[in-house]
Amino acid sequence: MFIVNLFNGSIISSANASEIENSIQIKASNEIAIKREYLKHIISQQERLLTSLVDTPFMNAYIAKNQESDRDSLSELFLTAATINKYYMQVRFIDAQGQEKIRIEQSSNDSAPMIIKEAALQDKSSREYFTATQKTPAGELWHSPFDLNREQGAIEQLINPTYRIAHPVYFDGAFSGMVIINLDMTYVLKYLTESNDFLIYLVDSDNELLTHPNPKKSWSKYLPGRGKHLQTTALTSEKMTHSLEDIFKNGEGIRIILREKISNEPSTKD
Repeated sequence: MFIVNLFNGSIISSANASEIENSIQIKASNEIAIKREYLKHIISQQERLLTSLVDTPFMNAYIAKNQESDRDSLSELFLTAATINKYYMQVRFIDAQGQEKIRIEQSSNDSAPMIIKEAALQDKSSREYFTATQKTPAGELWHSPFDLNREQGAIEQLINPTYRIAHPVYFDGAFSGMVIINLDMTYVLKYLTESNDFLIYLVDSDNELLTHPNPKKSWSKYLPGRGKHLQTTALTSEKMTHSLEDIFKNGEGIRIILREKISNEPSTKD
């Protein structure tokens, strides 16, 4: 009788464990779906706003005539767009030679965005986002790697996660410049990685960490002394991980990975 009871208890225990596992997987799938939908909404909204800045008559007038008054009008439009959009870190027009002609900047201390004076505008002809957008067909968008903002070629000391979307500007069939927005992804990342039930990682196709529950391990590709993400079956099971490539569209193969929180486990534990 003891053996029978033990056997039955083992079956019940296994069944309960299976039910718990299924419940965790379903919860993870639902959470991933919600976070994907949020991210998709944010990125597609910025794509539409960017396209509207390129398609405005102010842009056509400036490209056609290259007059100071038309650039001022376009600058004011960019400033308005940055003022009403909390995600804009920068919005710029860069000409066909790679020189910034308009730059609106939102500082990290939440002050109002401002038009940067002409003397401070920079040559961006060697930057990847310029050379890549130069080759982008009319009407299409270029999407950057998801990385850390740089100024004068160096990563800012106070790190600013950023994602850039660029739209080429063509006039009479010729590349005439580009509009590019730098999105401040701080709040987006906060939403994507917050969870009551899971530790959440964002990882690229090379297993480089964009985000880790321990911030000191995030951005392994860009900051020294930070190791890559170590894959395990538990971390990469079908329902606990999902690609975000269809949203970021940048070739990095970014995926979101969920790991169940263990009771009393610090969120920064590896």
